[in-house]
Amino acid sequence: MSMKSESPVIEEIVRKIFGQLNSIYSNVHEDCVGLDSRVTEIKNSYLGIGLEDVRFIGIWGMGGMGKTTLARVLHQRIHYHFDASTFIGNVREESCKNDLTSLQKQLLDDILIESNIRIQDIWSGMNMIKDRLRKKKVLIILDDVDQPEQLEALAGKRDWFGLGSRIIITTRDQRLLVTHDMTEAEIYEVNKLDNVEALKLFSREVFKKDYPPEDFKELSTNAIHYAGGLPLALKVLGIR
Repeated sequence: MSMKSESPVIEEIVRKIFGQLNSIYSNVHEDCVGLDSRVTEIKNSYLGIGLEDVRFIGIWGMGGMGKTTLARVLHQRIHYHFDASTFIGNVREESCKNDLTSLQKQLLDDILIESNIRIQDIWSGMNMIKDRLRKKKVLIILDDVDQPEQLEALAGKRDWFGLGSRIIITTRDQRLLVTHDMTEAEIYEVNKLDNVEALKLFSREVFKKDYPPEDFKELSTNAIHYAGGLPLALKVLGIR
């Protein structure tokens, strides 16, 4: 094998090694209670890493459930399986502030590693995504989507992307995923923490250990009941 033909193989090996190191030493809330089991469930039951189909995976649940954190950790743990990846955060908020073309540009900039991409309007942006990514195996995460137009502009159809691509979408609206032609088998619901997980998270926030002191058990139990298993509510109560 010549040096020229070996180069892509070497690049692939280096990319995977660095990806694995990033997933091991990630500091993005890896110690969040209940996070690891949820990440593992999505990886094993929804992503199908290594299969050559193009998959859209929806992650939905009410606000404060930790969907964004879950998606960020997924990105760090699996991005090295793909030719390129991007995490588009706060889609709902950003699309209100700016035209969707700014998010289309961010997506293309990240995937193609270019900074001089110009998009005239949403339609030309859609065509550019489709034309330039249809042969690339990409990981795209669209966080906090709340309108069909956002999905249409950023990930309209599966044939926009190369074989093996995975498009992960977080949202509070399950119907949005269904109307984007996603089946029940492609939609993961983020459930509330159970009592054991909730007590552990609250205790870590307040007492810096997994379980509350004996004198504070009743108070802690009341707090997790009040929070209703929502990670964000438990963290806010812990801070207060």
